Amino acid sequence: NMLKQLLLTVGLVWCLVSLVQAGEPKTVEECEKNIPASLKGRICELRQYTPDASPDMDKHMQCVLRVVGFVDRNGEVEFQELLGLLTIAEPQGKHVENIKKCVAESAKVDASKKANTFYTCFLNTDSVDAFKMSVDFVELIRAGKLKPSSPFNAGQVKTLIKEIDDGLCN
Repeated sequence: NMLKQLLLTVGLVWCLVSLVQAGEPKTVEECEKNIPASLKGRICELRQYTPDASPDMDKHMQCVLRVVGFVDRNGEVEFQELLGLLTIAEPQGKHVENIKKCVAESAKVDASKKANTFYTCFLNTDSVDAFKMSVDFVELIRAGKLKPSSPFNAGQVKTLIKEIDDGLCN
């Protein structure tokens, strides 16, 4: 009947629309596979949280921080998401003021540079260790190496990330 057809069509269209969005990278690994050519030989170095101000790094960090859910597609910081993870990683940190400081920095640049500007700024705050742990934790969940329900365990995160690094880099 007509209604069934309509619902099927709507369902199909919705599937296609969500597939288009699903076409965006969903793992850090995908970001690394599609990394701009100028950075290809530097993945291992960049995985150690080495900042780089190039336009290619702007692209790469937009990809990585989007995948882990810390920025949106316009490079704007997902404040609550980031704060939540930082707080789990390091409950005592001054994360709110550090996020605000770096959001203010990234507000001065255009959309393509926002994620990398925030990232570079944040690496120079005292939330840096919690930030690395948070990015690594979500990378592991996205990679299927940890369940989304896994409790945060710094030792486990370090061990699993080292396995990925060793596989890529040695």
